[in-house]
Amino acid sequence: MEQVDGSDGQWIADALERYLNKELWDQWIGTVATTIPDSFQAYARILHRVSGNTTPEVRWTDVAAAKGTAVHPAVQFHRLAQTELYGNAVLEGAPYGRPDQGELDQTQLVALAEILAGHTAAGQDVFQAVWVGWGSFAPGDGGIPDGAGERLRVAGGLREYWVFRGAMAELARPPWSEEEGGTHRENPNLAWPAGRSWCLATEIDFDSTLVGGSAELIAAVVNSPVLEALQVSPATNLSSEGDVINAPRQ
Repeated sequence: MEQVDGSDGQWIADALERYLNKELWDQWIGTVATTIPDSFQAYARILHRVSGNTTPEVRWTDVAAAKGTAVHPAVQFHRLAQTELYGNAVLEGAPYGRPDQGELDQTQLVALAEILAGHTAAGQDVFQAVWVGWGSFAPGDGGIPDGAGERLRVAGGLREYWVFRGAMAELARPPWSEEEGGTHRENPNLAWPAGRSWCLATEIDFDSTLVGGSAELIAAVVNSPVLEALQVSPATNLSSEGDVINAPRQ
């Protein structure tokens, strides 16, 4: 893997910019289309697992069953769990935490990478972009490749990312991961193959990850027994106020 110039991901920034102008901002901010390019046939939203060391795993559907709420494409966890924004879920009097923001956990990433590999041409380069704001994460440190290149700037610089080019196998096991002898645990916030047949996007303020690709790819993601995922559209509102089905906590 090598660090490359942010221009390799400029196509993503250009796609999002169409919805982040003054005329469309109020209508589209917080939607799928302002997080991942709208050029794909279909989209999936992967719900990040509820935090906490629980066995068996607690899913969003478990929280919904306990609270009498509903899981749907625009669901927001605080509405689902009937708690305040960024609050922890409480089930049967016990705290269960809340989903991680801005990062798909390793178990889910491994499962997703296996699915993506089946929809990626053999030998194709895969790009990963990691948000520059993750603490000490910087090229040259703890197994992170270091090279020349500018950052990828998205949304007029509101988000900036380090960009790396490597193999498909490195999506779930980049050289900076502890599994590969590195000292970092950050997973990609953006990823795409050179052919741009799919794209992965984890916005740092969201507790879910988006995948765009073919209908067949998205069906595989939604039907994965490891992933808790729903099909969404570019217009699906993922902002904190986007859940209009589950009422706010009284």
